Amino acid sequence: MFTSTALFTGSFLSMETAVCTLFEGHYHYGVAGLVNSLSAAGYQGTVWVGHRGPLPSWIVDADGFDAVTKCLQVTPTIQLQTVELNPPVSLTFYKPTFMLDVLERLAPDVGAVSYMDPDMVVKCDWTAIEQWVTPDGVALVEDLNWSMPSHHPKRARWQAFFAGHGEKPVRPLERYYNAGFVGVARAQIDVLRAWQRICGIVAAYSGGSLQQRRVGEADHLFHSADEDALNFALSLSTTRLETFGPEAMDLAPGGKHLSHAVGSFKPWQGHHVRRALQGKPPNVAGEWFYRFAAGPLLPFSRLKLAKRRVAMRVALALGALYTVALAVNNVLLARKRRPAARSRRQARGFPAFEMTSY
Repeated sequence: MFTSTALFTGSFLSMETAVCTLFEGHYHYGVAGLVNSLSAAGYQGTVWVGHRGPLPSWIVDADGFDAVTKCLQVTPTIQLQTVELNPPVSLTFYKPTFMLDVLERLAPDVGAVSYMDPDMVVKCDWTAIEQWVTPDGVALVEDLNWSMPSHHPKRARWQAFFAGHGEKPVRPLERYYNAGFVGVARAQIDVLRAWQRICGIVAAYSGGSLQQRRVGEADHLFHSADEDALNFALSLSTTRLETFGPEAMDLAPGGKHLSHAVGSFKPWQGHHVRRALQGKPPNVAGEWFYRFAAGPLLPFSRLKLAKRRVAMRVALALGALYTVALAVNNVLLARKRRPAARSRRQARGFPAFEMTSY
């Protein structure tokens, strides 16, 4: 089995790292983009892909697919190893369990595991990810809504709820982290066990379907189920957090590590021009997905991919026009308000302000 070896500056410890992800339904397109981006980044090793339901044709019909081992040789140095799953909960709650399975059963010789959502791609060199996942820390990215102070009302509600389950925080946290990327060294495996335990409690409390990703409205105790579970679990230990801001996932401008297509609509679903005409142009994560859609894995035919890329360019142009039109409209509205404000001042007996030249 191929693995990736990291050399950590300062500690001089080499560590083999495995990558894993989970998918069901149409998210298999995202898996192709993720693996292709890992190939471009220079990753060498096995990508462990847990799935519920049948595998797509672009995997099972590929020349390098072994029907017995369910493994696809993507390149001479990258394997895509599928693992069929059918847990009694949504896969969103299964992330820590699958990461533990990789470390304890599937790849017992690796020193770390990095989970990445299937709607994500890697933009940087793999060495940057390796150096991020340190032996004594947990690699994380702050969410778009990253500020969640230790005295936040929802944290207080979590603490009261979990106290009834014997779970008590040992440190305050001020940030909220996205569960789309989590890197954990074997030495910090207890963090995964805590996250797994909290996911089990949250899943039992929330109920819902096997495809559930959000629970209730924003004020629900566990609206962002797996991420809420992760963020509480992180407060149960003093393990160092190796974090970047939301820009590291393209949730804010200026990132260079990952690109995460958050939201219910995914770039591989198409309809880019139609959505742009509705005022919903593609975001930067959609652009990055299509940069990595051409191989070595081919989830689309060459013709379909070419059409999608043309549609993406048109949609981006429409989005730029929409942005300009919105800015012009805002300027015109502001100008219309000025005479109205002046008239109101005069009606109240105040003199109108005029610019006088001398």
